[in-house]
Amino acid sequence: MYRPENQHRCTIIRGKSQTEMEDLLPLYANIVHKYCPCNEEAFRRSAFSDLSFALFHVRNYVTLSENNFKTVKNHYTEIMGVLLNLFYPVYDADANEIIIHESESCRYLVEHSDFPTFFKNLCLNFQFPNGEKKAYVVKREVELGIKLKPFCYVVKLLYIAQNNKQLLSKQEIGYYVLNNLDVLQGKVPAQEVYDRIMSDRANGVKRPKLTGSKEWQHIKEQFNLLELANIIDHDSERIWLNKDEANAIALFIKSLKTPYFDLTSYNLSTKEGRKLMLQEWKEYNGRFNMELLSLDAPTLSISSRDELKVAKIAIKSTTDLGDEGEALVFKLEQDRVRAFKERLVNKVLLLGKTKGLGYDIASIEANENPNNPEFARYIEVKATKRTTRPSFNQTWADSLNITRKEWIAAEQFGNAYNIYRVYFTKTETIVVRIHNPFALSKDGKIEVVPTIYQMDFGADVLQIRYPLQ
Repeated sequence: MYRPENQHRCTIIRGKSQTEMEDLLPLYANIVHKYCPCNEEAFRRSAFSDLSFALFHVRNYVTLSENNFKTVKNHYTEIMGVLLNLFYPVYDADANEIIIHESESCRYLVEHSDFPTFFKNLCLNFQFPNGEKKAYVVKREVELGIKLKPFCYVVKLLYIAQNNKQLLSKQEIGYYVLNNLDVLQGKVPAQEVYDRIMSDRANGVKRPKLTGSKEWQHIKEQFNLLELANIIDHDSERIWLNKDEANAIALFIKSLKTPYFDLTSYNLSTKEGRKLMLQEWKEYNGRFNMELLSLDAPTLSISSRDELKVAKIAIKSTTDLGDEGEALVFKLEQDRVRAFKERLVNKVLLLGKTKGLGYDIASIEANENPNNPEFARYIEVKATKRTTRPSFNQTWADSLNITRKEWIAAEQFGNAYNIYRVYFTKTETIVVRIHNPFALSKDGKIEVVPTIYQMDFGADVLQIRYPLQ
């Protein structure tokens, strides 16, 4: 029997604010991508150093105040390693040491710069019981029989509500679902929860309001992650599904039936059992769901009244995102030059498909250098998809990948070379300019790290040719 009053607080790791989470996400990911695979202690030192510099402009983290050091440690342990699952440990028996590896989801993020898809993946992987919690908490959740994919369950409930032309409140989802032991144990179908909510509404049943950091914060954190995944929209009281993500919504509902990570198979009463569980959990939880790239789930009608259907998958490939960014900047440059002098607009050229140039658009200075308006401007476009607007405050950080040819072009063209950073957000598109990145690198204002090395060799270095059977 479903008992809404059977309340149980099932917490998650607390993150930062939505904007701060996305502001720091590329920093987190590129720290992992830059150093992994790496010895655990060496990785910790390198990550602490980079985080200390990004957050407090101090490279030597041991000189930080106690509070600032705790902040750096929290970013490393709680956010990068636990909530976001950007890396995982593997014990190397031969070397008798722990090696830190980059997770699949981190690698996807670095290569694709698609924040909403990263958070969709995080939400799809998330489950209770959650192996990241303290050992005694995990053991208790297992003993209580808790077994739920909360994000997938909430999406299914919202889908049922919207197909019935109803909106649910955040408090209702918090009380009837995310704080209810019967639901957390996987005993109650989403349809039954919906029916009870509607019945209680009709009968004027008033449930206690969840408030404060202890009762409400862990529920709010889950809503934040679903919003970062672009799955939901909301106002101050109510919450509903994003109609533009119908295929992803179908995948969430489908994933309710996929296997869980089975924590009951580990002996959580022993140190060895807990250690093995945590290692395998972290690797599992950082995997990337390839179905996010090739969604073949049937398109859902979010509203039977309006028969809203999505004709295209909302998730763009890296190429699509790059092309969209180039097209946007090309038009922006055309409009800027045209406003200065119509006849000069033909000097703005879209060259992104021309290989080997090291830039995407050729333009001119125009109104931004009226003394020499026809001086050349070379533009490399780098686009990112995220949910919130970048804050651009003192702790804000970003990271992008450039090719060898692009960096050579940056050095070659110097003052004429620019990177236009495009942020596609949920509510607006923002374009910012980085002028002469090569000089900025020389001045120590930006850091450029080679992550791919080309190795050329001749026959004289070959030792053995192995015959194939």
